Amino acid sequence: MKITKFLVLMTILSLILTTVGSAQQADASAQKSIIQRTGTALFVQVEAGQGHAAPGNRNPANFLVVVTDCKTGYPITNLQQENFTIINHFSIPGQQCGFSNNITFFNNVGTGAYHITVGLPAKMPNCNWVRGDYLAQVMVTSGTMRGQGTATLSIK
Repeated sequence: MKITKFLVLMTILSLILTTVGSAQQADASAQKSIIQRTGTALFVQVEAGQGHAAPGNRNPANFLVVVTDCKTGYPITNLQQENFTIINHFSIPGQQCGFSNNITFFNNVGTGAYHITVGLPAKMPNCNWVRGDYLAQVMVTSGTMRGQGTATLSIK
């Protein structure tokens, strides 16, 4: 009887260990897959500032974009203006136009930080900033690497 109980206990323990081991292997495989997928991901942080933009004028607003390699943590320091797309989402009451892809100034600071100013389209004479919060999406591409971030540009 003792031998039978011992064998049953050992069988149950063996099943538990096999199940736990399989789950750990599956979890490790999933983590490896995520790491491989993020090998092409960029971490993009975006802050927006009013700059000289104000209600009623057309002066540019500022964006600070910081780009980091998700896999290594190193800053991405070699990007050009062509690597950035800025989209103005949604309309504010009274807004005649937006600043999507209207980069007026680009400066690669050299540390993974990029100073970008956006303006309003020159071809639209009644296009001025209005008071409110503009929601922006900044997308960055470099070869096979991609990333995006969001920011709120508050015009006061």
